[in-house]
Amino acid sequence: MTIRRVAAAALLVLGGCFIPNDPPVALEDYAPIPGVESGASAEQVLNNKELGKPDSRATGWWIHDWRFDPNYVVWYYREKGRVIFDGPVSMTVVTSEADSGEDGRPN
Repeated sequence: MTIRRVAAAALLVLGGCFIPNDPPVALEDYAPIPGVESGASAEQVLNNKELGKPDSRATGWWIHDWRFDPNYVVWYYREKGRVIFDGPVSMTVVTSEADSGEDGRPN
């Protein structure tokens, strides 16, 4: 193996150590939306009488202010907040954020 290949492999291994694999963390602190439990299905959220159908949906979520992860689906509810799903395949709730200032549109 050449020195370049060894160096490239080392950089890939070391570089992967510095990329955290954290669940979504809110950029601000928000309380969870009442009645929306972590692990709930999309159908359970749709059947929630307080929420129902979202005003809009988007794929991707800012894990931190510097890292966008496309493996999440976010449902936006005007004046209620956001529900973040592990998706788009499993669509189970990871977290929710109660936010009366939510305009119902992806940012």
